[in-house]
Amino acid sequence: MKKTILTTLFFVGTFISLKAQQTEPQKPVKTGNEWKMPRDVVQRSHHFADSLKRILNLDEGTTKKVFDIYMANTKPVDEITITTTDEKARKEKLKANHEAFNEKLKTILSTEQFQKYIKVDKKKN
Repeated sequence: MKKTILTTLFFVGTFISLKAQQTEPQKPVKTGNEWKMPRDVVQRSHHFADSLKRILNLDEGTTKKVFDIYMANTKPVDEITITTTDEKARKEKLKANHEAFNEKLKTILSTEQFQKYIKVDKKKN
């Protein structure tokens, strides 16, 4: 009897832990003027900065600046995504935001690094 109960509890616990690991990333939420940052923003920012560091051979200081710019850009992007219902308007706003983001990157990266980034960015999009 004890073995049956313990085995059942083991399988239930395993199922619950596997289910908890399969949750989707949290989406941003806007209530009034408040924006709740999703949990994965820092992770996305690190991934972006680390990939540029690898591709463009950035030093630590420049990588930190890229990380900061990307972090600052996540809120406007998420707000555009949340508040804009018209698909065409959303695409236009996201494109304008991306161009502004690229201008900020241009001030940090060298000319050669920025040109390489633009090539990689165009391949991605």
